[in-house]
Amino acid sequence: MYLLFQGKNKHFAYLLLSLLSALLLTMAWQPFKILPLAFLGFVPLLILEKRIRKEQENSHAWVFIYVWLSFLTWNIGTVWWVWNSSAGGAMAAFVINSLPMVLPFTFYHLKNLRNGKENFILLVSFWIAMELLQFHWDLAFPWLLLGNVFSYLPASVQWYEYTGVLGGSLWILIFNIQVFGLMEKWHLQTRQANINKLLNKIFFYFLTPLFLSVYILYNRPQTDKNNAVYADMVLVQPNLDPYSDKFGGMSGDEQLRKMLLMAESKMDSLTQFILLPETALQGGIAENNLPEEPLIQLLKYFLSTHPEVSILSGMDSYRLYDAKEPRPITARQVRKEPRYYDSYNAALFINKYDSLQVYHKNKLVPGVEKMPYPQVFGFLEKYAINLGGTSGSLGSDGVSKVFNNYHKIGLAPIICYESVFAEFTASYVKQGAKILCVITNDGWWGNTPGYHQHFDYARLRAIENRRFIARAANTGLSGFIDAEGNIIQQSEWWKESVLRMKVPVLNEQTFYTEHGDWIAYLLLFVLGFELMGLWRMKMN
Repeated sequence: MYLLFQGKNKHFAYLLLSLLSALLLTMAWQPFKILPLAFLGFVPLLILEKRIRKEQENSHAWVFIYVWLSFLTWNIGTVWWVWNSSAGGAMAAFVINSLPMVLPFTFYHLKNLRNGKENFILLVSFWIAMELLQFHWDLAFPWLLLGNVFSYLPASVQWYEYTGVLGGSLWILIFNIQVFGLMEKWHLQTRQANINKLLNKIFFYFLTPLFLSVYILYNRPQTDKNNAVYADMVLVQPNLDPYSDKFGGMSGDEQLRKMLLMAESKMDSLTQFILLPETALQGGIAENNLPEEPLIQLLKYFLSTHPEVSILSGMDSYRLYDAKEPRPITARQVRKEPRYYDSYNAALFINKYDSLQVYHKNKLVPGVEKMPYPQVFGFLEKYAINLGGTSGSLGSDGVSKVFNNYHKIGLAPIICYESVFAEFTASYVKQGAKILCVITNDGWWGNTPGYHQHFDYARLRAIENRRFIARAANTGLSGFIDAEGNIIQQSEWWKESVLRMKVPVLNEQTFYTEHGDWIAYLLLFVLGFELMGLWRMKMN
């Protein structure tokens, strides 16, 4: 407290720098969409770190506090809408998701203390490693990767087909560092020299990637309309309120009949695929005897009158295990019975000619569909957030899966949150997916930026893999997105919608599809050497 009192004006400056960074980053995201601010968002934090390093004895603690405050505020300012579905879950998410963001700056500061100068290589490599972690650990939340900010302006990052979303993060980091460097050296040079240097930096670090994106966009091969293969698809947005109609207000039979009638309103003899949203088959479908389930029988009856159609639908399902049968850790005991069951957020693929195909969602939402590290935190299972009929730790397949039918057109069943995972989405394409199908339910958050952000992130997946995307939402936004990330058709918020399109079937595989997040894996080696150097300095 004495240190804080003595440095009152200094700490007020630290607070302003911390909050300024959070404000810049928040204003760059939906719904404000002031994209250039993302290229300045880290500059106040870089200034903050340097000031604290020079002015405070216990500098590492103050860096941690003020940097965490900045990222915590950015999280709240950008994904505050999570509060609408769960206040307690939102508070936990804000804290947990902001903490990993502090680590790159903490180690950057420690290295700077020992070197006496800024080590930007450590900062960049650690930040990208942290973003890579957000794809893979049990608390995964890749929503606020820096590269996601371009989702509402995909024309600016057409080179994501080579780098993926982490390439955008790298671009933002490098530009922020260059701006910080120019500000630091401003007083050492003449004004004209500074202006010239600033213009050169802007051209190289800002305009060059934009020119590259434009070049790629206008030199991409166009679809040969005479020889192209198309998939005639109908997608349905039934607009069932998740807090009333979807889970309790209407029976599963009523909901499915409504969706099939909606689909029929846009169908004709040329229709090949119907796409229904997440948990469209609702009420707990028993996979042990799946073909005999009433809702599956209803689908079969519908297909008997539309024999050329295949249906991809979300499904709320479960599987029963006998007491002595091997079962996964997610299996729960049936009350007062010596049997166990696994619940799934699943996708079903059905037509008249092929056997039923099922995929269980792999990228589960932490705290909603999955208890992180169940071996340690399993006792908290009963406190999992309930969003409809799929609370608690769900089972999963562990890998992606592609649905193929007699048309030989592979569809990727991407369920909700999975569309935010870049490399995982690419795994569908590597397995032969020709069209990326996103099924979701974005009504939990109300009319907030949440469903806009989620829809736009799919536009980046289209660029990374050069695939068309068909997106069916129970509520939120449904639509078709082309391989350049452009929106071809889009529904309206909180309205029943049926959309139809002849979707081009593309076969090319991009560099990113084949090699994934190679940028992050390369920088992991760099980070390893940097951390080893920091450890050696500490030992000496």
